[in-house]
Amino acid sequence: MGSVEGMLAQMRKLIGTGENPPGSNRNHITKWYGFDGPWCDMTVSYAAAHSDNLSAIMGKYAYTVAHAQAFQNKGRWHYGLGGVRPGDVVFFDWSGTRRIGNIDHVGVVEAVHSNGTITTIEGNTSDQCKRVRRNSSTIVGYGRPAYGNAKPLPPTDGILRRGSKGAAVKTLQGNLNKVMGSKLVVDGDFGPATETAVKAFQKKYGLTVDGEYGPASAAMMKAALKGGTKPQKPTPRPPAAGKLVVDGKFGPATCAAMQRALNKHGATLTVDGAFGPLTKKALQRHLKVTADGVIGPNTVKALQKKVGAGVDGEWGSDTTRHLQQALNAGKF
Repeated sequence: MGSVEGMLAQMRKLIGTGENPPGSNRNHITKWYGFDGPWCDMTVSYAAAHSDNLSAIMGKYAYTVAHAQAFQNKGRWHYGLGGVRPGDVVFFDWSGTRRIGNIDHVGVVEAVHSNGTITTIEGNTSDQCKRVRRNSSTIVGYGRPAYGNAKPLPPTDGILRRGSKGAAVKTLQGNLNKVMGSKLVVDGDFGPATETAVKAFQKKYGLTVDGEYGPASAAMMKAALKGGTKPQKPTPRPPAAGKLVVDGKFGPATCAAMQRALNKHGATLTVDGAFGPLTKKALQRHLKVTADGVIGPNTVKALQKKVGAGVDGEWGSDTTRHLQQALNAGKF
């Protein structure tokens, strides 16, 4: 059985791992796993397998939803970030619903900060393995691997329900009084009246009516306190516009600049610096090749011709440098 330290050491070794070509999902991690696909959870599995922690993380996974469910089935799951520690496997839902069934990304917690944020190491983040600072806005929850030196999970799973007590319940009761006019006694005791008020809140805002106050209800409450009727989707924070450093590295800044250029040619992309399926297809349409979202040799050759790079079908640093130069010159 491995350790937290071993898992983190392996994740750190993977920082900087990219794809060849960009957008292809091809690298030594996907080769180890056995297929070319989204590789965020493959990264977690790879690091675990190379630190004697594969059984600790519940096994080898590429599908993030199944991985989170495995933690939940073993009683090693916690919604939200309460009690999170380095080495925990944290799961994200970019749409902000905070439901396990909508999880689409995963990473490993490297550090926990006093302001409520965490530092993670994540594969397949703008086509690279990166260290990222995250807040709770898109986090569904985390799984605690059964490391040989793992700390116990918090005593609750992060959901407030009948029988819950404490400051979090007081906050919930106060918010229900503000939003719903529930007239609850703010005593920190989640009893029948609080459960009824939660169900009324869930019914009003189109949530699952189960009387349990979990991440989806919390997201809706945050919006409702501001007068909204739907949870607010997280706002992307793309790299700022400006001249690119011509370094041959296809990172978020280059991708965001390309997205802005594609939008000038009629695409309607969200500029987020992530080389996702919509961006890949928009690039292919701009290059007048089949828009299948797969960045293969035909797409790369068309790109190389467009930016004046050597045409060999392999997207390396030379192709990216020519792309960066074209973007800086406004000729893409």
